[in-house]
Amino acid sequence: MVGGSGIGALLAETLADRHVAVAILTKGLPKQPFSNSHIHVFECDVSDYKAVMGVSARVRETVGDPTIIINNAGIVSGKLLLDLTEEDIRNTFGSNTLAHFWVLKAFLPAMLRRGRGHIVTMSSILAIVGAAQMTDYCASKAAVLSLHQTLRFELNSRYQTPGIRTTLVLPAYTLTSLFNRVKLPTNRIFDFLCPPVQPRTVVKHVISALEDNESRVIRLPFYSNFARLCGDAVGLIPAGLRDFVQWLSGADHAMKGYGPTPDAGELLLVERQSQTSVNRKRTD
Repeated sequence: MVGGSGIGALLAETLADRHVAVAILTKGLPKQPFSNSHIHVFECDVSDYKAVMGVSARVRETVGDPTIIINNAGIVSGKLLLDLTEEDIRNTFGSNTLAHFWVLKAFLPAMLRRGRGHIVTMSSILAIVGAAQMTDYCASKAAVLSLHQTLRFELNSRYQTPGIRTTLVLPAYTLTSLFNRVKLPTNRIFDFLCPPVQPRTVVKHVISALEDNESRVIRLPFYSNFARLCGDAVGLIPAGLRDFVQWLSGADHAMKGYGPTPDAGELLLVERQSQTSVNRKRTD
């Protein structure tokens, strides 16, 4: 498993309670060590190919070849595009996207030799619909979505290992520390139509897919099943209605608690107002 906090921690504990040996690859050791002896934590920069390949030998020595791969690591910058540094973008894609590739390259070969296993890919509904102030995050999750879909085709047609199951997870706003500063509309209608997702709900659905040994696409909550209709690539609804749904969701202003203050958008607004004031004075 990649990522040992939030949903990852709950997944690890749930699997360990079922006497499954769990190996967690995480960049920083958890603040609270896991008490279950079935959980083994390996400190590793999962965005670094050589680091992942290096730690993979230790994982095999400790728990053997993994039969389940859960790519769950994720970080968010929460900045407008022009506020993002090169380092921000590289870090986001390193943890959210490249880590998936490196872990698969390290552990998939043994799975292919056995002809069975399960790969769980944690993406996001934002891979489909997007939101302002999350360009790097949404793009990294969209890349993971494409990786998962393509890998499934490779497993079935080129590696000819249909016994390896694949589960794609596309949650909407989830109540984890990653998004603890998100500000969404607070009213009963919004809460009814777009309720936040509890981490335990995500874990419950993933465990169900693993126990039933089935490939699944998990979209949470229910409205996420219709979110793909709003994606620009699908184009099933008019652009005006798409923009109205985006406005109604409050997604484009939800990340204002992140990033610098003032941000690039606010600075541009001040610049425009200043230029307008200068132009008026010249006109007068």
